[in-house]
Formats: sequence, structure tokens, C-alpha cells
Amino acid sequence: MESVFRLSVLSSGSSGNATYLETGKRGVLVDAGLSCKRLKGLLVRVGRSLEDISAVFLTHAHTDHTSGVKSLLRERPIPVYAAGGVAERVKGAELVPAGEVLDLGSLAATFFAVPHDAPTYGVRVSDGRKAAALATDLGEISLEIIEYMRGVEALVLEANHDPEWLRRGPYSADLKRRVASRIGHLSNEQAAEAALALAPHGLKDLVLAHLSETNNSPMRATGTVRHVLKAAGYDGIRVRAAIAKHPTPWIEVGQPVASHPHVYRYGEEGTRSRLFDLG
Repeated sequence: MESVFRLSVLSSGSSGNATYLETGKRGVLVDAGLSCKRLKGLLVRVGRSLEDISAVFLTHAHTDHTSGVKSLLRERPIPVYAAGGVAERVKGAELVPAGEVLDLGSLAATFFAVPHDAPTYGVRVSDGRKAAALATDLGEISLEIIEYMRGVEALVLEANHDPEWLRRGPYSADLKRRVASRIGHLSNEQAAEAALALAPHGLKDLVLAHLSETNNSPMRATGTVRHVLKAAGYDGIRVRAAIAKHPTPWIEVGQPVASHPHVYRYGEEGTRSRLFDLG
């Protein structure tokens, strides 16, 4: 019987980040930026517990990604893996060089560097048949990063801000420049461009993460990305937003997207002037 590869973003944002994924009998936590008590409560909401976690991957050493590691390990002594610049800052973490495959049997992972204001990584995870990737703190996406993500069927990707909301918002000028810089955070439009680049290569589920509570909203982020994908004919890709303290529904990696039949639009006022349109 084919094993299921699934994930849930347990919480995402500046108040704490954690994603749980599992394949076969192995469960992994990507980042632990919440207290052990809060992690327990979030796991219960998706039908899991600390006992289901067999390893932790850390993408970033800032506290919103690591603050729960120490308390978690007190209750469940499990391996913690991170790449250079992150492993050295978290006691007990094992160093995994970026670009090298970490083989955990039913699951393999590869860390890849992303541009941020501290050593930060995305991670690609595969069960040997399907793949997912996460990248939630980065200022821009290069072709090299796209290559690491190419072929994933599920992607958790930062969509931190709407550029206009950021420009008009309450942040100081220095902070606005930092957020919008290449070592800051991705905008909705940048996330949409990345999704569009990956859409022809099997992307089926996209979770927009690390949304700013001040300069973005779930509706704004998902609306921007869906509009771009739909305009290019990829409206079957499922797009949702992850938010703080509320786990996303389970995402089954590789679940087929819905097909949309062509609908004849002859003679209707207000419709686009083309013979076939997507329903």
C-alpha cells in the first residue's frame, strides 16, 4: 500500500513558525518557533502529538523559528538538523551541509541557501516519489532557488507583504527598506512569480506563509497569486494562506488538481473576446 506524504503548517508569522510533515511512519517538524506547550496544542488539532515527531529541521536561527527547540528536546530527545550558520547557534543541532542530501530512510531532505539578513535556508523534502519544499524568510528568489524547488508538488512559500501596503504603512523608513530589500522578505507579487515559474513542473498546492499582520492579509496574498496563476491558465493549483496559531488543513502531497472544462461563451456581454474560456 502506497504511503501518504502530507503536511500541515501549524503556525506561521513573526510570532512563531512550525510545519509538521510526515511520510510513512516518520514525522518531521520544520522549525520550532513556539513553546512546547503551544506546539502540543497545535499538533493535537491535526491529530498528532510530540510522539509523532522523529526529527526537527531548522531553517533559520531567529527565535520565531527556534524558541521552542530547547523545551521540545527536554520532553522528546530527538535529532535536530540544520545547515551552516544555523546549526552552530542552536545547542545540540547536527550540521547538514547545504546542497547535500540528508537520508532518513523513508524521507530525504536537502537544505538550500536563500537570501536573508541572517543565514537562512529553504528545505526540499522527498519520500522518493513526491517532493515538497519550504522557504519562508527570503528577500528574493534566484534561478538557483527555483531549481531546488522545481518538480515539487507542494510548496510553502513566503508572501510577506503587499508593496503598496508596506509603502503606506506605519513602519519606519529604514524598516521598510529592509523588508523590501533582497535580504528582507518576499512580496505577494514575488511569490506569484515563483509560483508561475514552478506551475509547469507539477506544482499542485501552494501555501503562502509568514504573512505580515500589518502589511498584508490572507485575502490580499491569495488573491494576488491566484490572479497571476489563473491568467496563465493554472487556476487548478490550490492556493491557501497559513496564519499564526491556526494549522492549515492537511495537504496531501501530489493530490491531483481539479480539471476545468472549457466552456463556450458565445455572444455573452462582458466576457472576454475569445472562443473558449476556462469555467
